[in-house]
Amino acid sequence: MKTKYKILLVLLFTASVINAQSLNMRLSTYFYSYERADSINSDLKTSHLTGYQNLLIDFSKDKWSFNTLMQTEEDVYNINGKGFGYSFYNLYLKGSNLFNVLDLKLGRQYLFMGVGKGAMDGLMLKLKLGKNKEYQISGFGGALTPLNYEFTGYEQLDNNYIIGGAFAWYGVRDLSATLSYMNKHYQPQAYNTVRIDSMNNVENVFIDFDSPADQLIGLDMNYSYLKKHFFFGKAYFDINNNVFYRGLLNATFGVTDKMKFTAMYEYNEPQISYNSIFWVFNHNQNQQIGASVDYGLDYGINIFAAAYDVIYDDDNSLKFQIGLNNPSYGISYTLYTGYAGESNGFNGYYYRSLIDSKLSCNVGLNYSYYSIGDYSDEKENAFSGLLGFTYRPSPQISIDLQGQLLSNAVYKYDSRILFGLNYWLFNKF
Repeated sequence: MKTKYKILLVLLFTASVINAQSLNMRLSTYFYSYERADSINSDLKTSHLTGYQNLLIDFSKDKWSFNTLMQTEEDVYNINGKGFGYSFYNLYLKGSNLFNVLDLKLGRQYLFMGVGKGAMDGLMLKLKLGKNKEYQISGFGGALTPLNYEFTGYEQLDNNYIIGGAFAWYGVRDLSATLSYMNKHYQPQAYNTVRIDSMNNVENVFIDFDSPADQLIGLDMNYSYLKKHFFFGKAYFDINNNVFYRGLLNATFGVTDKMKFTAMYEYNEPQISYNSIFWVFNHNQNQQIGASVDYGLDYGINIFAAAYDVIYDDDNSLKFQIGLNNPSYGISYTLYTGYAGESNGFNGYYYRSLIDSKLSCNVGLNYSYYSIGDYSDEKENAFSGLLGFTYRPSPQISIDLQGQLLSNAVYKYDSRILFGLNYWLFNKF
């Protein structure tokens, strides 16, 4: 299977390059320096330099395109593990509005389809039917992408796959509803371990799992009224475990042209795969209610305030937030109290163009003063900050330099430097 899949990808890539009418490419190269402790029992530290390359390429012709997003990673100074790795996050052939009714994606892709979420190597189809294409039927299926996003480590397809689909309706103006379904089979690695039997004797036990993991069905709805009031809801059900695990209602009201009010309610039951080892732990549902208000001032300034309450079986946790922001600067204060512990947090950012279209800088600061629930009465401090510069010698090229500083209860002092080079190209052949 692995060899056939690689051959297919090479053929798709070659055909796309030969027949392409346009090319969209973005290449980013970053170098990240940091220092790490080699042992918790000594002050011995080593310095490291790691390089990252991100490459996005889209070849397009008429209704077809070939899309890929990949990342390579290598240790330049002081090797950790293998010292090199690569990941392909996207690598697919896409057809748009074929025969005026069909969209398709073939290859490695990430799904965003209601309850259907996850990375797969396979096929996704969408049919758009009706006079105004108000009925849309989607289906997908394929092998689960390896966890490291490489092209090795595939498991047997009959126990490691994902299938599903969705039906979306846009029959009423400003209203949409989507019914989605996903069935995922994933078989964890079997292993040997030691257990105590009913007579308190130690014995070796072979632990094996079935492959049924997640079988979910969900409903998503969106509605907007007069382009100023917005409503969203979702309801998700776990078929394998026979439990309603997520519900959400969110409503935003445009009180005036400058002011809007949002209220929300959310129900969460931990969604644990049917064959997961995490079933050995206790877990409980929680609910969250909240409200926020935003008010727009002159000069692009927006002030906001929010309050949320997470409700558990016999306790609750409160969050309050207030602040102001605009595209160039912002500051906020956040307070947590209750079951999750107590925390006072301040966050601020500032962006400024130093030379128009050429040089800009950004600053970010965060400070927190907190205690961790009932586990400790001692107050801890946490601080982080960054200072960065971006230089653009041309519209296609940008150079980034950023310094980062961190200090908290775990890391007394941690500093890092990030250097990056970005290149963007769009060309019609």
